[in-house]
Amino acid sequence: MVNNIAFIYLTAFSKAGGIEQFNKNLMTSIHQIKPNSVAISLYDTTVDEKYFPQKSFKGFAGNKIAFLFSLIFSARKHQVYLIGHINLSLAAFIIKFINPKAQFLLMAHGVEIWPKQKRFAHWLIKSATQIFSVSQFTKSTILINNPSISSNKIKILHNSVDPYFNYPISFTKPNYLIDKYHLNTNDKLILTTTRLSSDEQYKGYDAVISIIKRLNNEFGPVKYLIVGKADDKELDRVNKLIKKEQIDDNVILSGFVPLHELIDHYLLADVFVLPSTGEGFGIVLIEAMACGLKVIAGNKDGSVDALLNGELGTLINPSDTIQLYNSINNLLQNNKSQPLDIQHRMKEHFSYPIFKKNIQLLLTDL
Repeated sequence: MVNNIAFIYLTAFSKAGGIEQFNKNLMTSIHQIKPNSVAISLYDTTVDEKYFPQKSFKGFAGNKIAFLFSLIFSARKHQVYLIGHINLSLAAFIIKFINPKAQFLLMAHGVEIWPKQKRFAHWLIKSATQIFSVSQFTKSTILINNPSISSNKIKILHNSVDPYFNYPISFTKPNYLIDKYHLNTNDKLILTTTRLSSDEQYKGYDAVISIIKRLNNEFGPVKYLIVGKADDKELDRVNKLIKKEQIDDNVILSGFVPLHELIDHYLLADVFVLPSTGEGFGIVLIEAMACGLKVIAGNKDGSVDALLNGELGTLINPSDTIQLYNSINNLLQNNKSQPLDIQHRMKEHFSYPIFKKNIQLLLTDL
């Protein structure tokens, strides 16, 4: 196994999302497996030391010149570089120019690496010793759009929940959130957790909004809670859509929710829905299942991996609102699924110990 590893990445602690969670998991793993590993971030300024030691970390708060100079001066110090994102291909090229013996392991996530790659990005996917893809969908898409890449070069490395994820043992709905969102005991609650971005309108909450009135007529009170930070442009667009559908009383936009409250929001819901078309993997899907929640996701992206081709949840065509409606309808009426069973099946595939074991095997293969 390699002994001298440097992880070069964008963000893990200064933002929240699936890639950031993957990076936290990776940093924790490589530190536990190889304690002499270092991490260098373009955007983070500090780390949480329960994941990775501050003494082995450098962060540059977005200062690209300082970041690149740091890589130039340290390029000969490491055998293997884990490149956390395709957008760091120029940094990898500079390292290789200075240290021709350096090996690169590239992390492949979602929308940025799916298209045909050009210039430095194309060089990196060709030059990398291995590419670790978060899903079979991402792997297949890379191969379709970059046919010169060998399939054997790309290994699957699914994401996992946080190493310190606090798995609930009780699945009672939190009273403080019932009060906060003015819910009644007979309300059915559908949940989506996602960033609401005007640049990422592929998450599928529009489709859910479009069927809420019909679900409300079918079941009585149905609420749709969307948890996540929104930019101003997208927030305005979504609010206009809600008013157009005349469901102001049925849709709740919570905004940002701190991490320590997120599990309680999963526990509050009856069904989790993310009919996305652009997930590299879908970390929120496995988080929801870790909280015993029934899930519905789209079958056109990496969500297929997160639900094990439908073994762990319901996969639908995200463009088919009739199928979406029927799937939500079925799960709201079906009380057979036990939260503890859902949690247990998720842990068998996507718990942090599984992630760490896979990292160790992949590094050993080098």
